[in-house]
Amino acid sequence: MTRVGIVAKIFLLAGGMILAAVLSAWVVFAFLTRGGEVTVPDFTGMELKAALERASREKLGVRISGTGFDVGVPPGHVISQDPGPGIRTRKNRIVHVIVSQGTRTVFVPDLAGRNLRNAELVLVQAGLSLGRTARSFHPDIPRGDVIAQFPSPDLFVPRDTAVNLLLSEGPRPATYLLPDLTDLPMGTVLDILRGWKLAPGRVEEMASAALPPGTVMALNPPPGSPVTEGQSIHLTVSKMPEASEDGRLFLFQHSIPPGLLERTLTIVLQTDEGPRTLWENVVEPGTSVTLPLTIPGPGTLMVYLDGTLVEEKEMGD
Repeated sequence: MTRVGIVAKIFLLAGGMILAAVLSAWVVFAFLTRGGEVTVPDFTGMELKAALERASREKLGVRISGTGFDVGVPPGHVISQDPGPGIRTRKNRIVHVIVSQGTRTVFVPDLAGRNLRNAELVLVQAGLSLGRTARSFHPDIPRGDVIAQFPSPDLFVPRDTAVNLLLSEGPRPATYLLPDLTDLPMGTVLDILRGWKLAPGRVEEMASAALPPGTVMALNPPPGSPVTEGQSIHLTVSKMPEASEDGRLFLFQHSIPPGLLERTLTIVLQTDEGPRTLWENVVEPGTSVTLPLTIPGPGTLMVYLDGTLVEEKEMGD
């Protein structure tokens, strides 16, 4: 073998030894490295003590890097972590966690006696919100002011909690049984209704030959019904009937003498064909009777009070 061949052989042998050493070192490094890695557990939501115990079993460390408020995480539990769960890392690495202080709480103000608009402004300033509202009558608290609230005042509650309010409708309205106001003039009835704090409603007219124009014929609701202050009472009022072919209209007026007892008033038209009763009714003493009468033809109008003739009037064509 020549000198050159010997040198080449030496270089080849040295190169092989170097390659073998490199491969051995890589295998040992890979084995040691893989054997020294762990998967980071999910600590979020865990109590801090439990997270420390789990980290110890996994050959990891846990360090609190901060705290925070969280509605969904109880105090002393982990909110977040770094590195995150599922990441492969070396043993003994420190996992940094944020621990919950629970929910930030605020003080509930006393809203009693405030109106709705003012109460809502106070709630917003306190970090709370307006919840549901209900209403009830109260003898002493004005309409629209707060009677009660939930949650109650002077408590600490989570921020943005909705506060429900009970508002006053004011004193409960007085209730009456509506008396019979028919056969009275409309003006008198309206004065009575206003005195009882009732509201006059619709007024409808209906032709009547038996009642003076402007006399209340009916009420809605009807007499005897329970009514409350502010309720509307609708009236049906008499008006003069239209002239007919059977005769002409005549507005009869008569004053009843004062007294203690009711009187029977009868109006008769005496014609060539005989007497014809136009109207008869019981009237109060000391009142004035005004009636629209239909006079069928010429004759004598005769007015009787308890059967006694008290007035006569000739009715021409």
